[in-house]
Amino acid sequence: MKRNLRKKVFIVDDSPVVRERLATLLSDLPSVEIVGQAEIAFEAISATRRLKPDVMLLDISMPGGSGIHVLEMVKQERPAPLVIMLTNFAHEQYRQKCLQLGADYFFDKSTEFEKVLHVLNPVNEATEPSPS
Repeated sequence: MKRNLRKKVFIVDDSPVVRERLATLLSDLPSVEIVGQAEIAFEAISATRRLKPDVMLLDISMPGGSGIHVLEMVKQERPAPLVIMLTNFAHEQYRQKCLQLGADYFFDKSTEFEKVLHVLNPVNEATEPSPS
């Protein structure tokens, strides 16, 4: 049985520069299809319900709510997407809260941006970084 290795990815960040950088980085991966982007919380929740992505890249800080609230809501969906928190708010209390609420990974934008590629690249499946 052949399985589909292409992951549908949804990007949520209030910065157009960050969204563009992520889209550019991910477009080089044949295993990734970017199905949408959002910059505010309610757009992220509604689009996730509609598009049913496999993976969500999610920032904590955004207008109209927080990424933590978005995380809580999307993890109630079935099937729930894999959620990669990618934020400048990489303080330990945020990391613990997000992992507790179901985030699969938590990365600091300023020092761990490239780790997103390792998670999404199937060549690296055997050596994926840990969620911390």
